[in-house]
Amino acid sequence: MIGYALLATGIILIVFSIYSMYSVFTMASSPPPIFRMDDIKIQITPPREGQPPSEIVLVPGDQASNVVNMMLWGLLMFFISSAGAKIGGIGVKLIKEVKVEVKEGKGSTSSD
Repeated sequence: MIGYALLATGIILIVFSIYSMYSVFTMASSPPPIFRMDDIKIQITPPREGQPPSEIVLVPGDQASNVVNMMLWGLLMFFISSAGAKIGGIGVKLIKEVKVEVKEGKGSTSSD
């Protein structure tokens, strides 16, 4: 009974992590906001004196944060799915019957 419970738990963890990653990567849901990053900008010096320097935004902060949070979420879901695989593997080992067969060989002699 414990083996079946562990197997079911492992399968549930694997299915949950796959569904969660699928929904995050298809943008059906967003990853939890663990990091919040600022915009990545570069400053351009003006060609003439007296003009104010201008800034160009290379990567907006919300997009950078989303990429980092998606990578961390993927790493967490990989860990959860591998834990589910281990738990399911333990369940399978408990479900299997262990058969031990002892065969005696013909004409075997033992010398003491």
